[in-house]
Amino acid sequence: MATFAQLKTRAQNLALNDNETEAGLHVNDAIDDIVVSAQLKVTQVSKTLTTGQSVYDISSDWTISDFGALQYLEYLGLGSTYSYILEQSSADELLALNATNPIGATRKYAFLGLDTIRLWPVPQQTGDTLKIYYARTSADLVNDGDVPDDIPSQWHWLITIGAAARLADAVGEDQNLSNALDAKFVAGMDRFQKWLTRRQGRSAKTIPYGYLRNPRRPFHDPSTYYSFTQRQG
Repeated sequence: MATFAQLKTRAQNLALNDNETEAGLHVNDAIDDIVVSAQLKVTQVSKTLTTGQSVYDISSDWTISDFGALQYLEYLGLGSTYSYILEQSSADELLALNATNPIGATRKYAFLGLDTIRLWPVPQQTGDTLKIYYARTSADLVNDGDVPDDIPSQWHWLITIGAAARLADAVGEDQNLSNALDAKFVAGMDRFQKWLTRRQGRSAKTIPYGYLRNPRRPFHDPSTYYSFTQRQG
């Protein structure tokens, strides 16, 4: 398990740079990149919507400070028993749909920029609930003895490479080194994602049931085909 001090030193060595402060910034950036991309920290919060308000800022309106990436928006109307997942759309599509002055239950959402979400149609009553499922960012390492607990210890080398790639690119003195480190980081992320997939287990195949729409015929050799209309010799 690597500490913040060790990660900074290793990143500096790989990037051929001795700026410890800069290395620390890139270590934290690399950790966030890994944690959010692999969705290692997932949570959910519920927020109450307001009649006529369709645009919500994630940080100010919903007070979410650790937002990394959205997974789902689950909508529940006031007094309703069943909820449903909103359909992702684009800002352009929602603008076009708004021209029809629609009413009814909210069914779609779109991002406006980085952290602002627009709902469509506009919520019709105050008290409707939106459950937000999202991948969280990781808390920054500050002290030299801090450890990146959100990433398994056997993958801490990936943090070092990601930080070194960013550090070498920021310095800009050896672009070949930066490109090589970045390629190594991308390959490492691919390995990490595959490891996560294996770790989540395998799914058993579903046993077929009911009637087959197109039942398979038994194997036969056409050369031996015999018709009852064939004359007997």
